[in-house]
Amino acid sequence: MKLNFFILVFIFITSYGVKAQTVKATLDSNTVEFGNPVRLTVTANVTSGQKTYFPSFKNGKIFGRLELIAELKPDTAVSQDRKQVTFTHTYLITSYKDTVLYVPALPVRIGGDTLYTDSLKLTFTLLQGVDSTFTAEIDTTKMMKVFDIVPVKNTPWTFEEFWARFSKLILILLIVAVLASIATYMYIRWKNNKPIIPVLKPKEPSDKVALRELMKLKDEKLWQQGRTKEYYSILTEILKRYISDRYGNSVMEMTSDETLKALKNDLSEKEESFQGLKFIFGIADFVKFAKLEPLPDENDNSMSCALKFVEMTKKVPVQEETSGNEIKKV
Repeated sequence: MKLNFFILVFIFITSYGVKAQTVKATLDSNTVEFGNPVRLTVTANVTSGQKTYFPSFKNGKIFGRLELIAELKPDTAVSQDRKQVTFTHTYLITSYKDTVLYVPALPVRIGGDTLYTDSLKLTFTLLQGVDSTFTAEIDTTKMMKVFDIVPVKNTPWTFEEFWARFSKLILILLIVAVLASIATYMYIRWKNNKPIIPVLKPKEPSDKVALRELMKLKDEKLWQQGRTKEYYSILTEILKRYISDRYGNSVMEMTSDETLKALKNDLSEKEESFQGLKFIFGIADFVKFAKLEPLPDENDNSMSCALKFVEMTKKVPVQEETSGNEIKKV
């Protein structure tokens, strides 16, 4: 009795599981004109919670001459007790030749099992209502209007069309041009015995620049030629450039008084150089604005004061002397 009871329970559970998982394929028509779509519907009834996978067709091919047009959005329906779920997948299929085809049995994977649908017969026919022996009658008594051949029209190129056709060539030419420019630059540098990568020379000290320009002005002997105003204009400009670079305070657009006020703190410990600069600016202002003609000694003294001012205010490089283990800065 117990054995029979267990057998009945097993048969009941098995039969329930089979009913719980069923797949089916249907066609909305078994005969259709070739080229027209046919709906192939695949339905799967499964137990709620089971993962279900329907067939997926690659490259639009199902089997032989049977082709996939589109796969419609799937549909899902749940039973009232929420124990059963019905999944529906619809495919639009067709064939482009009049023939009889069979939709193969399609696999549907449910959980760990794979179930197959029934194979379906599908007939594609020629276009209905068309008689291949029918010919149209032409009235030869009426003249038909003949049109000339329309010439080919030239349309302007768009940027997209131009770039699509010549982009690779343009990029190659740009790369070749850049490489040629680099090679030319390197050859010119090598031919002139110059380093390939230019080395920036250190900036020349401002006092050397000023002294060189002052000596050049002295050698030109402008005031001896009656060009006194030009002499003092160049002299004060040289000194202002030196002051701007030496003290980091641009005085190029300042008046003589403004320049002296800006330097008063920097030259507080160098009264002699301050007085010499004051002497130069004083005479220069009289020459430029009051048209004063200084004495030759005053002109020479202005140059001497300028040279002395640069020498007394130039930056002195820090030197280190090593004596034993001690380092002294001079």
